[in-house]
Amino acid sequence: MAHHLCIGILADTLSFLGACILARDAFLRLGELKSERVDEAFRRQFPKLNLTDAEWKRALVSMRWTLAGFVLLVLGFLSQLLVQIAAA
Repeated sequence: MAHHLCIGILADTLSFLGACILARDAFLRLGELKSERVDEAFRRQFPKLNLTDAEWKRALVSMRWTLAGFVLLVLGFLSQLLVQIAAA
């Protein structure tokens, strides 16, 4: 019975961490939206300068956080599934 409790706690923790990472990604996207408006004004004033490198790096970081959150949610779900199978 103690193993079921530990696996259940692990499953909830992984789900919580995954949700936190996905929430962090959502907040980063809000920050990007704000900076995007500033970038548009900058591009209008200085059309010859290219800012795509920084945008590409931010997109890669955001994608990695999203992937990490997804993996944690899957692991949490699988842990909860194992608990249900073990209880049966």
